[in-house]
Amino acid sequence: MSNKVEKAFEHAKKEISGLKAISAVEIESGLSHGSLIVDDKFDLDAASAYNAEVIKAKIKAKNAMGMQKEHIELMIIELSSQIHLIQPTTDEKYIIYMASDKSTNVGIVRKVIKAISGEIQSALN
Repeated sequence: MSNKVEKAFEHAKKEISGLKAISAVEIESGLSHGSLIVDDKFDLDAASAYNAEVIKAKIKAKNAMGMQKEHIELMIIELSSQIHLIQPTTDEKYIIYMASDKSTNVGIVRKVIKAISGEIQSALN
């Protein structure tokens, strides 16, 4: 994992209360290019790969509808006890995937993830 990605994840860990895990994932392959696990019980590899598939499907759907110029900005999935956030990079090559407790402030999460996504994209390209 690059130093930039590591620093970005440490920033997220400090700012996001209830963080379970965060990763930078290549959309096409589902491979993680860096991760930070706070909750050892959380299967970040599986979650990252499956959520890359979610974004792949959404990209195919928007393109099939003739919306190629539209960009996915953010997906928030609320489970009964957790919040999962998927933030594609602007080039739609990677996602930043994050899971936290349901008590987490979503506004803070959005702000932090948007702030680090550019750093992660530049580190991975």
